[in-house]
Amino acid sequence: MNNVLQNIDVVCFDLFGTLINIIDRQRPLAQILRRLPKGKVELFRRLAMTSDMSIAAINDQIMAGASVADLIAAQTAISHEVASLRLCPGIAEILAGLPVPYGICSNLSVDYVGALKRFPEIKPAFQVLSCFVGHQKPDQQIYEMVAKASGAPPGRIMFVGDTPSADIEGPRQAGMKAMLIDEFVAQVSG
Repeated sequence: MNNVLQNIDVVCFDLFGTLINIIDRQRPLAQILRRLPKGKVELFRRLAMTSDMSIAAINDQIMAGASVADLIAAQTAISHEVASLRLCPGIAEILAGLPVPYGICSNLSVDYVGALKRFPEIKPAFQVLSCFVGHQKPDQQIYEMVAKASGAPPGRIMFVGDTPSADIEGPRQAGMKAMLIDEFVAQVSG
């Protein structure tokens, strides 16, 4: 573990697909998004990830026109996904054995935030969650927020995740070191 974390003051993990897996994927917004004009699809997705607004509030704000049935179906699907969350194998041991503090930076809807409390093994020193900070990966502002929240200069932060554009390319452009979770697990476990 020492080599991969040499000259690293803090590790920042992505959350879903890195520390936690969704076992029962539901695609909760698919039905709503399918009915939207193209111009509103990206706006709906972005607001879902970068605001603390409910799906119904987003629907109202952008006049998406989702029915009550569509909104209920989306919330039900989210509940199923949240209920299916599981800690990734070996992550509890890796987190417990890290010689440096760690934090979380994740793109997520406000509907998933409460699920973090179900995992007492995850005790981050800081959290930069897209739904609360108004930016999502790979927006460069979110990596600046990670550096500020961690108190470490970008060059001494190791970002770990499962999505190359958001968790590798974005952090590297911000001056951080970055690794995919599988490589990180192999390095720290080997």
